[in-house]
Amino acid sequence: MSEKAAGKGIRVGRDQSVMDAMEKAIPHWIHEKIDDPSYFGGFRYARNCTCSVCGYEASFEKEKCPHCGTVMQHIKGI
Repeated sequence: MSEKAAGKGIRVGRDQSVMDAMEKAIPHWIHEKIDDPSYFGGFRYARNCTCSVCGYEASFEKEKCPHCGTVMQHIKGI
């Protein structure tokens, strides 16, 4: 867990889902979905991903963001 999430806990607002709260509190890679009917499920993920902290776009998922140095966490469902 990142220091930010472990130190303060994750606060969930009244009109907010737990997953939305986790997405904002825990650093992770954001993958863009591309609609593609030829793939199972009707979409595929783009090769590039974006850092949820600084917005840097990397060519593939890495353990740390090469721009801001944030250690990324893997959250199932995001």
